[in-house]
Amino acid sequence: MVATDLSVRSEKALLRAAALAKRFACPWHVAYVVDEDQPATMAEQEAIQVKLLLEARLVELTRLAGNAPKIDVEKGDPNQRINQLAKEKGCDLLVMGAHRKSVLRDIFVGTTVERVLRASELPVLVVSQPPAGEYRDLLLALDTSPTSAHAVRTAAQLGLLEGACKRSVCAFSPMAKGMMEYAGVVEEKIDEFVSSETRKAVDDLKAFLRDEQLEDLIDEQLVAVGLPTSVLQRMVDKHRPDLLVMGTRGMGGVKRALIGSVADYALRELDCDILVVPPAKTA
Repeated sequence: MVATDLSVRSEKALLRAAALAKRFACPWHVAYVVDEDQPATMAEQEAIQVKLLLEARLVELTRLAGNAPKIDVEKGDPNQRINQLAKEKGCDLLVMGAHRKSVLRDIFVGTTVERVLRASELPVLVVSQPPAGEYRDLLLALDTSPTSAHAVRTAAQLGLLEGACKRSVCAFSPMAKGMMEYAGVVEEKIDEFVSSETRKAVDDLKAFLRDEQLEDLIDEQLVAVGLPTSVLQRMVDKHRPDLLVMGTRGMGGVKRALIGSVADYALRELDCDILVVPPAKTA
């Protein structure tokens, strides 16, 4: 399912969804949710106009995807109804356009994409780039947690790893380095400490990939020193991946609002398509 608001940003997501539907020869939906927080007559008029606009594109969308999408125009709270619709229709993937950045507004209420992500039980593909072919260069963000392992497996189950170069990156920050620098420890000793911690991080990553049976899904394994947000920024700038795959811890409420998350940072700052996968359901 691709959720659209008929913006230029949503158009990129719509075209990507059509390309995925064609690649996997699967049924697909185009959803538009009319915000019900307006006079009923205006909401009804908007619903009618949007349905006509989307139906006018059926021939084009069918040609692009190889099959006609189901068009769903509903009324409700977009942040809630988008997730409900995707679940009701039995979709495997929700596709959305990256929203325009609005710093002050985003700090306090978040974008629609972020609010949908926080409630979604489905993986969400956030599209920021015009489709220029299939995803061929993937960056997999790992943190040796079950959530990041689940994200990689989900991408594989969706078929997104097939035929692509899969490069994983795991960030680590040797916390004692700053204290050693503050205490005046000589640079040589600090370098030795960082090298030792790096070797340990590499061993930990290898053990994680082995235990989670992910080794065969990844072509290149990288460990980088730095905070996760800084490492991801560097990797995206250097490798220009078509798609970043990452999990989210599903943290909510005041805690998330105060400290943010790597997924929030990626959505706000990184200029690439991002597959965000929620934690696996627990029994």
